[in-house]
Amino acid sequence: MTMPRQILPQTTYLITRRCTQRMFLLRPTAQTREIFAYCVAAAAERTGVLLHAICVMSNHYHAVVTDPDARLPDFLHYVNEYVAKCINASLGRWENLWATEPPSAVRLDSAEDVLDKMVYVLTNPVKPFLVKKHCRWPGLLGFRRSDSAEVVRPKVFFRPTGSAPQRAKLVFVPPPAWAHLAPKDFEHQVEQEVATAEAG
Repeated sequence: MTMPRQILPQTTYLITRRCTQRMFLLRPTAQTREIFAYCVAAAAERTGVLLHAICVMSNHYHAVVTDPDARLPDFLHYVNEYVAKCINASLGRWENLWATEPPSAVRLDSAEDVLDKMVYVLTNPVKPFLVKKHCRWPGLLGFRRSDSAEVVRPKVFFRPTGSAPQRAKLVFVPPPAWAHLAPKDFEHQVEQEVATAEAG
């Protein structure tokens, strides 16, 4: 029996969702990157969820987010529903995109936990030797303010005259647990931790 997940405001999480049968349905093409960036950006704008780091691998994705208003279920529902519909439309398939188990949302209780999981997310493509440096991963990956971008609604699945916004802003911000550091100093600390992980 699955117990209900406790959702509290002002909580930071590590999010993970895997594709069905771990199939490579999220291969890092330009279209997949466009789809994921838009769906995450639109979901964040709708719910107020703050995005700190994301990495979309070929068969799963990870993100570190903070949920100021306890709307994480709405955020995940929007992201997972519309990514699935858009990716399936782009691939000409109709079956489930996601594995049957629900998305994982691990609560991060300390600043050290948040930093550790951000490094984990950003170095995900490095661990299986897909790339030597995280910045070389061609899929959606980001955490810096400079990684923020305005993204356009994908042409697949969405109707041209539909209600989904035509544009959304994908915004990366430092987590509240590290608010004592200036954003550039926090980004530098993450970069140092990532470089250490990549060298190890």
